[in-house]
Amino acid sequence: MKKLLFATALLAALLLSACGKKTDDDLMNQPASTPEAGMEIDPEFSVDPEDTAENAQPAPDAELNDMVDEIYKLQPVDLMGMETTAIDLTDESWYSYLAGLTADNVGKVDAAVISESMTGSQAYSLVLARVKDPADAKEIATSMEDNIDLRKWVCVVADRARVVTFGDKVLFVMADSELADVDALVDAAAQAFGVTFDMDDSIVSNDATEGDLPPELLIDAPAVAD
Repeated sequence: MKKLLFATALLAALLLSACGKKTDDDLMNQPASTPEAGMEIDPEFSVDPEDTAENAQPAPDAELNDMVDEIYKLQPVDLMGMETTAIDLTDESWYSYLAGLTADNVGKVDAAVISESMTGSQAYSLVLARVKDPADAKEIATSMEDNIDLRKWVCVVADRARVVTFGDKVLFVMADSELADVDALVDAAAQAFGVTFDMDDSIVSNDATEGDLPPELLIDAPAVAD
């Protein structure tokens, strides 16, 4: 009798143990738990689709994006993280910084894209814009030439830049000559699109010297005793 009771107790224990174990599949197949009655959800953690749409990066203009690709087919730029993105013409802080446009002339631009490396400070930038009226192309090109900062990366500088117009397009390219050949890129555009340039200006920047660096980058050297 004692042996029978012991065997019965052992079997019951094994059954209880087996029932208490849940496999990974069992857990995965469990229905999602529902909030308890009266539980409040913090609205700060909700996602507003309208806010997401407003903050989304606009897609680059298809025509301009394809034109940049055609330039790179003839004259590749081998920099890490290269990407062509739209320039938001509704945001003054961006269209002025990236494309040298102003509040007075941005309305004359229909669309614009910029192609740059998204990683690190690499002095290379290509801006391609389409104006609404070809008669305004020279004005936009001059604005780019005057306002785009060849030192916008702070730690590095583009020593060469060139801006051209053809039809309703304005192309601005600047680079550190060790990273990309500005003239070869612009000439590739002429070849790819079979155009001659209505305006063609070049900018050459001298190598950065201590006198040219912004004050925040200057470090006073310690005095040397005679």
